[in-house]
Amino acid sequence: MRNLQSFLLLFCFFFILSTYGQEDSVKIVVANNVEIDSTGVDPEAQKAYNEGTTAFENKNYAEAIKQFKKAIEISPDFIIAHSNLAYTYLSDKKVEMAEQQFLHLTTMDETAHLPFYELGTLAELKDSTDLAIKYYSSAIDRMKSDKRYYYQRGILYFKLGQYETAVEDFSKVVLIDPKDADAYNDRGSAYKLTGKIDKAIADYTKAAELNKKSGLAYNNLGSLYREQKEYDRAIKAYDKAILIDQNNYLAWNNRGFAKFEKGEYPAALSDFKRVNLLSPDYAIAYNNIAGVYMEMEEYENVVTYSTKAIERDENLGAAYYNRAIANEMLRNEVQACKDWSQAADLGIRIAEEYYTTNSCGNLIEK
Repeated sequence: MRNLQSFLLLFCFFFILSTYGQEDSVKIVVANNVEIDSTGVDPEAQKAYNEGTTAFENKNYAEAIKQFKKAIEISPDFIIAHSNLAYTYLSDKKVEMAEQQFLHLTTMDETAHLPFYELGTLAELKDSTDLAIKYYSSAIDRMKSDKRYYYQRGILYFKLGQYETAVEDFSKVVLIDPKDADAYNDRGSAYKLTGKIDKAIADYTKAAELNKKSGLAYNNLGSLYREQKEYDRAIKAYDKAILIDQNNYLAWNNRGFAKFEKGEYPAALSDFKRVNLLSPDYAIAYNNIAGVYMEMEEYENVVTYSTKAIERDENLGAAYYNRAIANEMLRNEVQACKDWSQAADLGIRIAEEYYTTNSCGNLIEK
C-alpha cells in the first residue's frame, strides 16, 4: 500500500460579527395610546389615532390601518399617524406598502431620518445591499449622531469586503458611544482582514472588557491568535469564552482545533466530543473527531466518525475524503474509491487525483 499525502480537515473557526452572533428582528415602535398635543390636529383625527394605537396593541392590524388612514384623511400633516401607519403595515406583513409609507415620510419631513433607517433594514431583508447602504447614508446625512446608522452601514460594507470603509463606520460608532462592545468587536474583525493584527487584538480585548456577558470577542480573539500560531494564547481566549458560556459549542470546537494544531490530540478529542453533546447535529465536530483519530492512526474510528458526519450532512466533502483515506489504510479499496468520487463531486480537488491514480474507475466497475 502506498503512502497517502497528508490531508486538510474542514474545521469551523469564525470571526463572527456581533450582528450575526445574536438573534434580532425588525423593531416595531408605535406610540402608546396617550393624549396628543391637539395643536394643529383635528379632535376627530386625534380620536381616530388613539383608536388606531389601541387596535395595534391588540394586534388588530386591519382596524389599526383603517383608523390611522382616517386620522390622516382628516389631518393630512399628522406625521405620527403616518409613521404608525407605516409600522402597522410592517407588522401586518404588507412590506411594499410600508416601504411606500416610509418613503412618503421622508418627503413630508425633510429632517426625518428614522424612516431611511427602516427602509435600509427592509432593503437588507431583500438582499438589496447597495440600496440599503444608500438608505443608511441618507439617514446619516440627516442625523450624524445616531450610531445605529453607521453601525448597520458598516456591517454591509464588511459583507461586501470593503473592510477599510467598514472600519471608518465602526470608528464613528465608538466615537459616538465609546462603550459599544459590538462596534469594537466588528472593527476588530475588519482590522484582522486588512492585516492590522495588533489593532484587531486591541479591539477584541476592548470588546471583551465592555461586555463581560458575551464570549463572542474572546472567541474571535482566540481564532486570531490561532491563525498566528500562538496556540497557548488562543486556548486561553477560548477558555474565557467557555467560562462565560459553557454551552458555546463554537468556542469548544475552536479550542479543540487549537489543541489539535498544537499536537494535543486527546485534549482536542475531549473538546470535539463536548461539541457533540452540546450540538448533536453539528456535522463538522464529527468530522473533526475523525481527523484527530486519523493523526492517531485509529482508522476504524475515522470511518465511524466520518460516517456520523455524513449522516448529518451528506454534502460535507471533507468527511468523505477522510473516510476514503481511512478505508484505503484498512484496505477497503472499493469503498475508498467510492468516497473519493463523492468527495471530488463535492469540491475536494485532491480526492479526484486519488481517484484517478488508484484506477478507481476499474475497481468500482468490477
